[in-house]
Amino acid sequence: MANPGILHSYTKGLVAFEHLPPGRNQTQNRLLFVGGLGDGLFTVPYVRELLCIIGWNIIEVLISSSYKGWGTGNVKRDAEEIAKAVKYFRELNPEGKIVLMGHSTGCQDSMQYLLNLAIGSGPVLDGVILQAPVSDREAIVMSTNKTSYLTSINFCESWIADDKGHEIIPVEMRQMFADTPVSAERCLAAPLDANGNPQGSEDFFSSDLNDETLTTTFGRAPTNIPLMVLYSGNDQFVPGFVDKEKLVEHWRTVRVAAGGTLDGGVVYGANHNLEDVPEEVTQDLVTRVEQFLRSVETL
Repeated sequence: MANPGILHSYTKGLVAFEHLPPGRNQTQNRLLFVGGLGDGLFTVPYVRELLCIIGWNIIEVLISSSYKGWGTGNVKRDAEEIAKAVKYFRELNPEGKIVLMGHSTGCQDSMQYLLNLAIGSGPVLDGVILQAPVSDREAIVMSTNKTSYLTSINFCESWIADDKGHEIIPVEMRQMFADTPVSAERCLAAPLDANGNPQGSEDFFSSDLNDETLTTTFGRAPTNIPLMVLYSGNDQFVPGFVDKEKLVEHWRTVRVAAGGTLDGGVVYGANHNLEDVPEEVTQDLVTRVEQFLRSVETL
């Protein structure tokens, strides 16, 4: 399938693809889309459906963590590279709006971007959308078991103690990421400690995080930047014990207490990236994104 558009080199070695639907010129507003583990250009199916939103151009941003690069990076590097893309497009059209939309690990990148903005680092955004903000830790434990997970964590900690944190760990220690090269440091991005308590630097979305922890993420994100969560109702990477509605409401409560807002909620019938779901489910997501973007236009 042909995909007309513009390939932008937004910084050395990294590109972003701006979709241009047939018969439509470029617009001043841009939705920057960042995928998750294993994602690159055209790998998340619903992105093409977003092209129907008039007044916004959809741009898929590639970062060093795209495709198979996830396992050797971290969200801080991701956020710094996304900031370069935002700066590039902001300078290209200073009058336009820019909204960042993260899918899966892209949600963690987006949260880190917001936390960077909270300390004055990075170009400002006009809004952020988190789609499928799953917990890596809970997904790994669900696909294996807690004992195996802790074994991998202990192994990675020993490698880091031996100054081998940047090295790729053996395939049997990668859990659900067996087909992706993963460093010991990346494996520890969202672990449990020896007592089974969460301690990961990238653990933003686990269902067991308390208010004190969430105030450092949802509660610290700049309150003047509109935020939306689109949590897939049938996400295959979310354990069955997670009450999705309650979890999103918990995030909203923390966000509101800090003086901000949180739009969105559960997208019923949606799996992780909306692959092979009924058309009405995809349309539900697209409609919610469009409503959010329209609200951003008025600010």
